[in-house]
Amino acid sequence: MTLKNLLVQVIIRFVFAILFISLAVNAVNTAGWGFMAIISVLFATSDVVKGVRMFNAYLKIKDSIDKN
Repeated sequence: MTLKNLLVQVIIRFVFAILFISLAVNAVNTAGWGFMAIISVLFATSDVVKGVRMFNAYLKIKDSIDKN
């Protein structure tokens, strides 16, 4: 896996997080805090956490490559 691929995966994670957040907001506006809204928030949270961790790994790898 290259650094470019890792950065693309980070961007995809954040796009999915935005998608799930918008689904959750739409579900709450129409039906209140139901099952779909809670599941969407959980998926969004998971995507944000994984995206941040992957971005931190990207920065560490890039920093170690730049030092060499």
